[in-house]
Amino acid sequence: MKPIQRVLSLLLIFCLWLIPIVAAASGDKSIIKIGSDVTIEEGQRVGSVVAIGGQITVDGAVEKSVTAIGGSVVLTKTAVVKGNVFSLGGVIVMARDAEVLGNLTEINSDNLYETLATALSSEWEGWSWIFAVISLSIFLVILFLALLIAALLPKPVRVISETIRQNTFKVILSGILGLVLIAPLALLLTISVVGIALIPLEVIFVVCSVLFGFIAVGRFVGARFLHLLRKPEPGIVRETFWGLVILWMVGWIPYVGWMVKAIALVIGLGATLVSRFGTRQDVTHVPPA
Repeated sequence: MKPIQRVLSLLLIFCLWLIPIVAAASGDKSIIKIGSDVTIEEGQRVGSVVAIGGQITVDGAVEKSVTAIGGSVVLTKTAVVKGNVFSLGGVIVMARDAEVLGNLTEINSDNLYETLATALSSEWEGWSWIFAVISLSIFLVILFLALLIAALLPKPVRVISETIRQNTFKVILSGILGLVLIAPLALLLTISVVGIALIPLEVIFVVCSVLFGFIAVGRFVGARFLHLLRKPEPGIVRETFWGLVILWMVGWIPYVGWMVKAIALVIGLGATLVSRFGTRQDVTHVPPA
């Protein structure tokens, strides 16, 4: 294995090791569910509860916050929540004897405008909720496009991701060079009338290059993650899904997350350019070592 590949592998292992630590720091016995309902039984005590696409019913005690995205929150008469309760796309139903020490925030089609106006007129706390929702929405859109592209165009995605492994140093240099040349090239195109007409093509080219590259990086990370879990031949769609989820989770790590995402974008752009959008024929697929 080349030295640069060893560094990337060690970085991936470090990030995977760091994610559980950050999650554990946010509260013990936390519950996170995607696509299913969550029920906290009476007498049960948990750290925090997050449900995406499901309803949260609290009969017991929650030490921190309750967050439902695409679902409602039901607080029965025995519910105790020491943090905030947030529902996006649903409603909050609270019994008379339920106890909530934090704030109740409900965002749906009925109060969307009022909530945005209140948040934008408040301090950073209101902005942070909006940025978190926007970030999650963008990630879901990118994840949907990535899985669709990986399913319809598996060969280019595989060629781009394998280019990262086989030509790592060249990929990094090409990504940095391509990123630096974007602005000067746009400036040169503005000199002539014909060049101005080509600026939209440059924008489309850059966006497609970055998108394909980021998807390929996600597949690269996901393949190695599933290999560490000893999952034989998981499939390119599954590799892409887990790789992008890992990159998104790492992106929330303070001080480090944005750097990891920036590095992923640069590497993805370079791999797309070196592999000529995944059309190179001399790139061979080798299972992760």
